[in-house]
Amino acid sequence: MKLPALKEIVDERKEKAIENLSTSFAKNRLPLEEYERLVEYINKIESERELVVVEKIVSEYSSGDPTAKSSAYDDDDDYRPSSSITHKPLSSNLTLLSSRSVNGPYKSGAQFLSLLGTQNIKVHMADLSKRRTSLNVVSILGDSVISVESGIRVVNNALPILGNSDVSQKVDRQARNDGPELVINGAALLGNISVKLLKE
Repeated sequence: MKLPALKEIVDERKEKAIENLSTSFAKNRLPLEEYERLVEYINKIESERELVVVEKIVSEYSSGDPTAKSSAYDDDDDYRPSSSITHKPLSSNLTLLSSRSVNGPYKSGAQFLSLLGTQNIKVHMADLSKRRTSLNVVSILGDSVISVESGIRVVNNALPILGNSDVSQKVDRQARNDGPELVINGAALLGNISVKLLKE
């Protein structure tokens, strides 16, 4: 019995991913613009590594993940490039082939994924708990800029993998011992995670 070639297997998985995405779109779990972007990206995929990442995203839409069920569906603002949103804390936030700005408040454990996009996460003291708040930030071929208000103490545990993860010296210098602590977990895979001082 002849085993199918790797390319045929990848093509079959791509077709399955598009099929699942179409089902999610039919159930109104993502807007047309996002659906078209994902389908275009899937069709261009050549490596299994890229496919695994996209399959995870498609799976989240299929399962009805909160990322895909924003109240902004009515006007699609949440999915337009350079959109600015203010929302109640979600368990996960996805930026794909676009850019977005996110404002708090934040629950500890909130997730932010940037895939070939740019996410700007703005953090004020009032957005955090009094002691410690952890955010999970992942940048894959994208950028995550975390802008924090003066006085917030930042602990950066994000791992750079062929990417960059750093905290501005200004943030460290202006941190207050009695201020809230923000812990950044996650990874920068061929991408960047940077923490800067928020400019009012």
